[in-house]
Amino acid sequence: MGLKYVVAKQVFGFDQTKTEKFVPKQVVTGQISFSKLCTQVGQICGAHRGTVQLVIAGLVDALVNNLDDGKSVKLGEFGTFRPAIRAKASDKEEDANANAIYRRRIIFTPRTALKDAMNNTSITRYLKPDTDYTVTGNNNGNNDSGNDDDGFIDPTA
Repeated sequence: MGLKYVVAKQVFGFDQTKTEKFVPKQVVTGQISFSKLCTQVGQICGAHRGTVQLVIAGLVDALVNNLDDGKSVKLGEFGTFRPAIRAKASDKEEDANANAIYRRRIIFTPRTALKDAMNNTSITRYLKPDTDYTVTGNNNGNNDSGNDDDGFIDPTA
């Protein structure tokens, strides 16, 4: 199916000119629930959805424990998770302490399978339909006009 994008006008206010440019922005076309994902994995692997959920819960627990210990975690062809921090720079060594850390995060680096999937994915411009499909008039659900109109307006007509 591929990735979809729309073209959006964006103002860049880095200077006094407030330059307007057009930028492609990704459109997220949906979201899959955890339950449905486990069902799909179960169908691929021949395991029950509940078993897949149990294994993923165990994986998350193991990830948390190892990241909490400051370790990076490699998940085969999936990728690597590693802990990271952001900190303020200090002029004096004694000021470079835990109080200088202002952000903790987890960095995920995908491996070949995921990178190849993204690099080989098609990209399509998403055009929002500008047609109003609202039925006008008062037919109260009855089609007594004798024509073949059922309230649907064909946008190609």
